[in-house]
Amino acid sequence: MKKIKLTLATVLLGSAVFAQTQCVGLTKDSVQCKNQVKQGQLCYLHNPNYVKPSENETVICSGTTKNNTPCKSKTKHSSGKCHNHRD
Repeated sequence: MKKIKLTLATVLLGSAVFAQTQCVGLTKDSVQCKNQVKQGQLCYLHNPNYVKPSENETVICSGTTKNNTPCKSKTKHSSGKCHNHRD
């Protein structure tokens, strides 16, 4: 019996740390959204203030190979060089 109480207490404390709530927004069919929210009451789909994080544009690496030919690898790194040509 003591093990059950201890296990139950551990589960309850663990779930309190990662508490999430359901989004209060409505879908097109007027049904409550099923997405889970960590902060606030609205998920990213229903939050009018949500801004999608911007990604760097994909570019061709500006490095050169051992044969002195341009590298053909693509990268999103801000330096413009692929993982082989970065210092």
